[in-house]
Amino acid sequence: MATADTIFYGNVLTMDPAAPRQGGVAVRAGRVLAVGSAAELHPLAGPSTRVVHLGGWTLMPGFHDAHLHLTAHGRALEQLDLATSATLEDALARVAERAARLAADEWLQGSGFSLHRWGLRSVGPSEADALERAAGGRPVYLSSQDHHSAWVSRAALRRAGVSAATGEVAEGVIVRDASGEPTGLLLEKATRLVADAIPEPDAATVRRWLAGAAAHLASLGVTTVYHMAYEPAAYFRQLALSATDPGYPLRVWACVPHASIEAAAEIGLATGLGGDGFRVGGAKFFADGALGSRTAWMLEPYAGGTETGMPVDGPEVLAERVPLAIAAGLTPVTHAIGDAATRAVVDAYEASAEAWRAQGLRPRLEHAQHMHPVDVKRAGALGLVASMQPVHLTFDVAQIHDALPGRLERAYPMRSLAQAGAVLAFGSDTPVAPPDVFEGLRAASRRAAPDGRRLSLSEAVAPDVSLAAYTTGAAYAIGAEGRSGRLRAGFDADLVVLSHDPTVSLDGLEVVATMKGGALTYGAERLAG
Repeated sequence: MATADTIFYGNVLTMDPAAPRQGGVAVRAGRVLAVGSAAELHPLAGPSTRVVHLGGWTLMPGFHDAHLHLTAHGRALEQLDLATSATLEDALARVAERAARLAADEWLQGSGFSLHRWGLRSVGPSEADALERAAGGRPVYLSSQDHHSAWVSRAALRRAGVSAATGEVAEGVIVRDASGEPTGLLLEKATRLVADAIPEPDAATVRRWLAGAAAHLASLGVTTVYHMAYEPAAYFRQLALSATDPGYPLRVWACVPHASIEAAAEIGLATGLGGDGFRVGGAKFFADGALGSRTAWMLEPYAGGTETGMPVDGPEVLAERVPLAIAAGLTPVTHAIGDAATRAVVDAYEASAEAWRAQGLRPRLEHAQHMHPVDVKRAGALGLVASMQPVHLTFDVAQIHDALPGRLERAYPMRSLAQAGAVLAFGSDTPVAPPDVFEGLRAASRRAAPDGRRLSLSEAVAPDVSLAAYTTGAAYAIGAEGRSGRLRAGFDADLVVLSHDPTVSLDGLEVVATMKGGALTYGAERLAG
C-alpha cells in the first residue's frame, strides 16, 4: 500500500457535495491520496509521513483568483500605493516623499488613486501644477484604482511628446483645459500615449515582480490564478517561464489579447494547452471601461449628465471576433462593467452559442458589475461563467449611489446570476483591488463599504456560495473541475489551512498555511510548530 507524504487530521471542508466534511486528507506525490476519517487514513501513514493535527484549524481546497493581472500585481507591490489616500493633499505628500528618493530624471510610478475619493470630477491646471511641484519636475505616471485612466505630470507629457497639438485617440480621451492643453488626465487607450514612453523593464525585473506576486498570493491561500491579458508580450513569456517552474507557488491560466487570435490560430495555440503549472487561457476582450473613470458603458446616462460611458471592443468588434476566437479554440473572456456592455457581450455569446458549445468552451463574462434583469436571465439561460470580484463593491458603493441612483438593483447581481443558472467564479482584479480572499467573501455576503453603507442586500450570497465561487465554480470556469476546487482522491494537492471554519464566521480569518501540489508555499514554520 502506498504511504502518504503528509496526512492532515481534523476539520476538513472538502467542497465536495458527495462528502462535504471529513476528518482528514492524505497527500502523496502532489495529489490527494485519500479523504476520509482518521481511522480510514491511519493505515496510509508510514515512518516518513508528516502528520499535521489541525486542532482548531480548518483545511479546505486552495483558493482560485479567477481574474487578476499577475505581473502588474507584482509591479504594484514595489510602486507607490495611493489606494488609501483619502485626499488629494495626502496623495501629493506621498508623491513628494517618493520623489525625494529618486534621481532627478527618474520615472515615478504608482497606482490606486480615485478622483471620486478625493472629491474631484476631473483634473485641471491647478491640480497639474500641484503634481509638478510634488514630483520636483520628475516624470510621473499614476494609474487610477480601476486602471482605466492615468494622471501624469507635465514632465511625463513632455517625455511622451503629448501637447495641445496631439490629436484625439480612438477609444480614449485626452482631458484638456480651456486652452486645449492636456491636464495630465488620460482615459482608456489615451493612457498608452505616456505609458509607452516609460522605459521597458528587463527580464530579471519582470521575473522579480512575478516572484513577489506569487509569494504574496500564496500567503493569502491562493493556489491558482487566471491572468487577464493586458501587458506586453515579453511579460507573457516571463510569466510562462516562471509558472512552468514546478517550484512556482501558483498555477496560472493566462489569457491572450483578442488582437492575437489570428497569430494563435496560425500556430494552433488554444485554450487549455500547457502543463500542470501554466496553461493557455482564453482570448481577452474589453467591451467597455470602468465605473470609476465613468467609461463603463451604460444603457442610460450617469446621474447629472448626458454621458453614458464608452464602448471599447463594441458590438461590431464582438460580432466579428468572438466567432474567430471560438473557431481558434480560444474561450471568449470579455470585460464588461456597464449594463450596455454586459448586454452587448450576452448578445455576442448568444449569437455564437452553437459554435462554442460544439467546441466545449465556457465563455466568460468578466466583472458583470451592472446588468439589466433581462440580461441576467439570458446569461443564466446560456450557462455563462460570471467572473466577478466582490471586493470591488466595497469601494464602488458610494459611486454607484451617486452616479447610478435609480439603478442600484442592477449592481453586482450575484445572487440573481447564480439563481438564473450562471456559474459564479470569484477573483480580485488585483492590482485594481486587494487580492485578500477574506475581504471578497465578506463583501459578497455583506455588500458593505468600510463606512457601513450597503448595496442592495437582496443580491448578497451566503458564505458557502462564495466559497464555491473561489473553488469549485472557478475550477469549472477553466475546465479544471476534474482535478481542482475540491478535495477528492486523485485531485491536485492544492490546499489551504485556515485559522477557523469560514462557514462558522468570516471574521478574524487568517491563512495558516498554503500548499500547492503537495509542497508548502506558505506557513511551513507554523505547521512544523
